[in-house]
Amino acid sequence: MSQLIMTQLSTGSALWSQVNDLLVLGAWCFFVLALVIVCGLGLHLLTLTAMFAANRGKGAALQAKYAALPLPAEPPRVLIQLPTFNESGVVERALEAAAAIDWPRDRLRIQLLDDSTDGTVDIARAKVEALKARGVDAEVIHRTNREGFKAGALKNGLLYDDCEFVAIFDADFIPPTDILKRTIPTLANDSSLAYVQTRWDHINEGANLLTRAQSLMLDAHFAVEQAARNWSGLFMPFNGTGGVWRRKAIDDAGGWEGDTLTEDIDLAIRAAMKGWSTAFLPSVAIPGELPENVPAWRQQQFRWTKGFTQVALKLLPQVYRSDRLTFWQKFAMTFQLFQGWAYPAGALALFSALAAMVLTSTQPWGIFFLGVFSTAFGGFAVFAMTLAGQLQLKRKVGLRTLVSFFTMLALNGGLTLSNTRSIWEAVRGTPSAFVRTPKGRDAELDKARPTKGHSGLGELFLAVGAIAVAIWDEAWYSPFFALTVFGLALVGSATLTARLARQA
Repeated sequence: MSQLIMTQLSTGSALWSQVNDLLVLGAWCFFVLALVIVCGLGLHLLTLTAMFAANRGKGAALQAKYAALPLPAEPPRVLIQLPTFNESGVVERALEAAAAIDWPRDRLRIQLLDDSTDGTVDIARAKVEALKARGVDAEVIHRTNREGFKAGALKNGLLYDDCEFVAIFDADFIPPTDILKRTIPTLANDSSLAYVQTRWDHINEGANLLTRAQSLMLDAHFAVEQAARNWSGLFMPFNGTGGVWRRKAIDDAGGWEGDTLTEDIDLAIRAAMKGWSTAFLPSVAIPGELPENVPAWRQQQFRWTKGFTQVALKLLPQVYRSDRLTFWQKFAMTFQLFQGWAYPAGALALFSALAAMVLTSTQPWGIFFLGVFSTAFGGFAVFAMTLAGQLQLKRKVGLRTLVSFFTMLALNGGLTLSNTRSIWEAVRGTPSAFVRTPKGRDAELDKARPTKGHSGLGELFLAVGAIAVAIWDEAWYSPFFALTVFGLALVGSATLTARLARQA
């Protein structure tokens, strides 16, 4: 009897050993797959940086050409659209900035497109009446529903006007007074252009470490990525604000549609498939506000990441059937729309590595070198684009820049769960509202509770679990996850703290 029991135990042990080996092999395979994806995305960033460097001369010539273009003999009629939703803290400033734009009064109209459910509309109406008394053609168009969200508001506003050009500014942006004099000539002298996109600048860059990290990311996007795409003949998206559209191009592309959370790139791609081209004016900077707290920034990144995936699922089949786009334009557009998949790749790498750490105490040297290489390569790619952006904009680069850079890496690592969830929702077709990003005084006034699933507990549990497993296993690769784990802890604790404060 005892011999039988021993035989059964031995058989069970052997079976478990085989199962464990298969699980370990599967974990390492997923880990390698994730690292390959990360390397691919890093190569994408390096390619864009190289394209930017190779085309700087062309870009400078284009900027000089645009700057020398004369204003039309008869200034065209321009519509300024300011979409708002519960932004009482900035709406007056937005209207005042629009009214201060230097353009003939009889050729300029301002629309405050307000979907607010609080007292914003009353503040806006009072401000508009004051502007009208000064001779400014302004109006408030208030909707009692949010159908189509921002896209719906923009589309609705166009029903009331037929101006040749449409300038769009989010409420937290302050366009310079000469914005139209520096953008309209480019559009007026080239009838093939759908829109011109200007560069975002930052009002509150130095508010805290979060805003400094964001400024690095956005500087790299505008000074390097957008420039590289436009100057190389690739698709350059509209960024939702800080740009001027040709009304004919909006209508030709099918108008604004609110079935994705990134209506800007949606319309821009549809315009590209109709054969319209674009212009980028990085010398024209429009300052806007950056989110100053982690929950607001996380909410913004969730919306952008989900929106990009929604647009990819909606339009990429049409893109590849289009005869107006070259193969390389389609290929680059695909990478652009799927670049947010670095987050699920990071989640896959983290979970598979943790699983392998639990299941075995040995790690193949090949995996070790791949981990070192992919981490170094990805970090170098991000750093190269970030540094190029700072140098192009003539920013001061020093220790503070380096601290902000590592903060940027950590914070993006902290979005691993949230942005993976956003992509999963997009793939499943789960609808969600366009949740605006509260900024400035509105961030203090905002009473909206975080949406379900954004308590921060998931990030905290994962961070604590990863630290515990790494300590228990004495894993050699734990340093490579340090920034991600730190970011998860930071994002999770900040989100949970904000949630508890609102419930208090």
